[in-house]
Amino acid sequence: MARLAQTEDLTEIQSEILTAVREFVDKEIIPVAQELEHADEYPTAIVEQMKEMGIFGLMIPEEYGGLGESLLTYALCVEEIARGWMSVSGIINTHFIVAYMVMQHGTEEQKAHYLPRMATGEVRGSFSMSEPHCGSDVSAIRSKAVRDGDEFVLNGQKMWLTNGGSSTLTAVLVRTDGEAAEDASVYKKMTTFLVEKPAGFGEVRPGLTIPGKIDKMGYKGVDTTELVMDGLRLPASAILGGEPGKGFYQM
Repeated sequence: MARLAQTEDLTEIQSEILTAVREFVDKEIIPVAQELEHADEYPTAIVEQMKEMGIFGLMIPEEYGGLGESLLTYALCVEEIARGWMSVSGIINTHFIVAYMVMQHGTEEQKAHYLPRMATGEVRGSFSMSEPHCGSDVSAIRSKAVRDGDEFVLNGQKMWLTNGGSSTLTAVLVRTDGEAAEDASVYKKMTTFLVEKPAGFGEVRPGLTIPGKIDKMGYKGVDTTELVMDGLRLPASAILGGEPGKGFYQM
């Protein structure tokens, strides 16, 4: 059956990228998708090939080692990947969200530090807003960061992180009430921290635990996890954009 819609007037480069992704999906994803889905197995070989193709850096500017492509190109590539297996598109999308947040809101130092490695897929992203007691009601989060000298101490439990175990950079939204005026809006009492961590489960760094994968009825292969912070210490330089109180807007 033909596609219901076609995107017209693509550039030659866009067409070449989409053709390469479409062929990759047909050859490398579709033949193994059902097997990996039923086994709930992370698609390591597929991810490694996507790194080589530059897919993780599709929209990251060329100055940081990415392809510098448009949101349209990205959306069309994700459409092709999801056609093969939706779980793989989830791996790309959560990474893209964090890379885009760094691109839009990061300090120059944060951009230079993270984006080149995100473009190659060496660093892969996940992000965390939700908590066990609140899903889409972000204003109700309870996780907190409290300043202690030149550092912040983070405590709380986050939920439903796509790529939570396989990612190595997590953007975490927490409350920073002590950094705002007492009568400030709740939306100005939230801060995004960039948390570097090794991939894996258990206590992955002091004060940070990724308990394990959450069982799901579908959307297998890609890991969905909790994230528990218990005295996690981060420098002030880990604040996205360098200034507290901007987290709700950034997320």
